[in-house]
Amino acid sequence: MKAGLGSLRRMLWVMALACALISGPRLAAQPPAGTCFAVTSSVAAPDRSDLQCAGAPTGYRGSVLWLRLPVPASQSRDASLAMHTTRFERMSVMFEYADTLGPRHTIGRGDFADSWHIGGQVAFRARGDQPATAVWLRIAGLEDYNLLSLRIVSAQAAQRQFELTAFAIGAALALLGIAALFNIGLAASMRRSFFLWHGGWAATVMVWGLVWSQAGLAVFPAAAGTVSARLATVLACLAIMFATFATASALRDALPRWPLRLLGALGVLVLAAGVASGLPGVDIGQFAPVLMIGTLSSLALATACIAAGWRKGHGAARDLAISWAIPMVTLAMTQIVDLDAILWGGGDKVLMLYASALQVVCLTGFATVRLRALRMQRDRAVEIGKALAELAERDPLTGLLNRRGFLGKYAEAFGGAAGRPVGLLLIDVDKFKAVNDEFGHQAGDEVLVTLGRRLASFEERFGCRAGRLGGEEFVLGVSGVADGGLVELAETVRSELAECDFGATAPGHRISVSIGVAQGAADRPFQALYRKADEALYAAKREGRNRVVCADRDIESDQAPALQQVS
Repeated sequence: MKAGLGSLRRMLWVMALACALISGPRLAAQPPAGTCFAVTSSVAAPDRSDLQCAGAPTGYRGSVLWLRLPVPASQSRDASLAMHTTRFERMSVMFEYADTLGPRHTIGRGDFADSWHIGGQVAFRARGDQPATAVWLRIAGLEDYNLLSLRIVSAQAAQRQFELTAFAIGAALALLGIAALFNIGLAASMRRSFFLWHGGWAATVMVWGLVWSQAGLAVFPAAAGTVSARLATVLACLAIMFATFATASALRDALPRWPLRLLGALGVLVLAAGVASGLPGVDIGQFAPVLMIGTLSSLALATACIAAGWRKGHGAARDLAISWAIPMVTLAMTQIVDLDAILWGGGDKVLMLYASALQVVCLTGFATVRLRALRMQRDRAVEIGKALAELAERDPLTGLLNRRGFLGKYAEAFGGAAGRPVGLLLIDVDKFKAVNDEFGHQAGDEVLVTLGRRLASFEERFGCRAGRLGGEEFVLGVSGVADGGLVELAETVRSELAECDFGATAPGHRISVSIGVAQGAADRPFQALYRKADEALYAAKREGRNRVVCADRDIESDQAPALQQVS
């Protein structure tokens, strides 16, 4: 009980620490210095005397927000306004030239024209024939001023930044796509839920990257603006749910069920809040606290579960801790440092995209290494199992197939060829009891080993199967040899076995064998063929031993006893 309370207390401490690290107030996007604003309902630009240049605008959601950004003198003839897209209904941009406003460039929800760029940005360029002194923005239906990220750069620099951002995002999306396919493929082949959830996480982050970066506008231009922003929020929440499911699945052997079930429930809660916030007409600000609490709680509980699993020495928890540290540290940085200007203007979202891609690749690599180790252990176990099965089918004295092994190999080698002739040679050592009585059982065993070694050599020479049925009785099974050829083979076997040297084992004693031969078809019952060969063997014994007798191939006895019943 005390140990359980101690683990719970440590888990709560880790959750509190994680919340403290990432729950601080996020830095709002800072407009360029000298930015002034006004909130009106007029279509016409307000007089400069009506603009406020201190503080932050309020009451703009149901009205029109006007912004005036000064253009630095160094960029006045090559100015370009770049901004990260956010939720608004309509926006117009006008450059100011010597107190005169230039042409109006207007974009709106579902129509960004040719102003959008991969990287979640839109850009507007000044004319260049005369110096621009400022940029005016008229924004209707803006949901959150704090999410408005603006910067003025030279048009040449902006174009170069957009190209580099597009390349960086494409590389990250490619990594995520490959990792997603790899994980989902592993889930299908290995039947492991972790790879399914982890593949879902990678695929969702990839789709989120396509939506947020506006790469999808090339196919679905009507999704520009608010639609993409809302969809990106839902996808981000779906990715969080997949991440909680993947973590719970990886740690199910290391922790009790209740924290893992709670982790999954938090993931579902985050997704539900994300879907609700993405509905048309819904103010995301109403769901922001729920999304924040749900996300932070999921992150904190996941951290606590991973830490608890690592403490117990669970390998998967260690892999999760190392790989998830990348996006978690990145997420913490985005909460306390303004990163909008880094990565060629791509900002913290490009950074998170790469952090997620590295996490997926890292964790997939760890999981693959662990699976490879398990696969090697399994293959080794299979090899040992096969070796044990092979030993179970082998006679321990001679190394030939025993009764069970011969029956299996006979059916495997000859049983599938309908109508093909097969032959059976039953071989019995003549007067073997006399060898045991005169020279001892050790000598008798050596005789059997010598005969078995010679019979084993026939397998490669004649394409047959050799076995020891018990005692001094051996068997050869052969296919594709008929009539006189079968008898000729039996005579060769008899004569070569008689040539074996037993001088050191049974000096002065001549070893011979009697062979009963039977011929049949591969698709006929084995018991009938064995009965015919057995009758021929006893005939050879009665006729004086050391000879070959071939049974009448037309005699069949379906009532013959099974091989296992013959002694």
